[in-house]
Amino acid sequence: MISPFTFLLIPATISSQVASGLLLSIMPEWLEIIMTILGTIFVPVGLVILFVGMWRKVFYTIWYVISFQPLRRSLLRRKLARGLEYYRDAPAGGDLKVANAVMNSISSAYIADFSGLFGALILRLIDKEALCIEWKSTMYGAEPHTVLSINKKATPKGMSDIEQGFFSLMEGAAGADGILQPRELQQYIRHNDVPFFREIAKLNDREKALANAPETPQQLLGLRKYLLDFSLIGEREIREMPLWKEYLVYATLFGIADKVCDNFATVYPDFFQTNSIAGTRLNIVGNNALVSYVSASLEGMKDGRSWRK
Repeated sequence: MISPFTFLLIPATISSQVASGLLLSIMPEWLEIIMTILGTIFVPVGLVILFVGMWRKVFYTIWYVISFQPLRRSLLRRKLARGLEYYRDAPAGGDLKVANAVMNSISSAYIADFSGLFGALILRLIDKEALCIEWKSTMYGAEPHTVLSINKKATPKGMSDIEQGFFSLMEGAAGADGILQPRELQQYIRHNDVPFFREIAKLNDREKALANAPETPQQLLGLRKYLLDFSLIGEREIREMPLWKEYLVYATLFGIADKVCDNFATVYPDFFQTNSIAGTRLNIVGNNALVSYVSASLEGMKDGRSWRK
């Protein structure tokens, strides 16, 4: 069925074409020549400026395709999947930065993804009591909701460099009151120099050696497989597992936290009720608070410019 608005657009289009024709007919020849010259010059120049502004992304996309990266990564994933065994310890020596870099290197996406890393760092800092979860209203009249707050007594002892860098970012964004809102975090990243993002974009020599070790991707994919199959394996000694606190951290890094929570609850229904730390982690994941802070970090990182200098 033809919309009645179509019949209104037809005379409007004809009128604009008639007006354009009349304008060209009364335009002096010298003005028409000047406009043609300017159009000939500025259109290509504008296109060049646009291309230069996007050249990194365009060049990287083209290079990603012509270098057969998608095919090579696909073949690598198939190779790693053959005979893959479960891995139950912290892969890559517990280094989340290296783990994220390796997962990006074998991912089908050509743009590095840091969402899992940000979420995993938040959970690890909660575990180390550098960040706290509070249920409160932060605005007059607003409903209480889950927010993160800074533990001002937290020390860098026991934190890795990447954890300390992320904690410094959260602490700076929280301000004097120590309460961190997702919007507050996004605005802080957008308008301030944040060295943390330069640190996660490249690996030092030690981290490169760890990332290039042949066992590292096998460990990461082995742990991911183990977490996904947890309910099928039925390992009911989760209560005594020395690394159970790290499993949700890596599940968040892999982007499978919801599935892993379900698997844990299936094997050990009382797990999240009897363990205060597990309940805290489930609270922030289950209420989408973690997603809000991760999204704020990604949006601020995308819009920010000062940290790229």
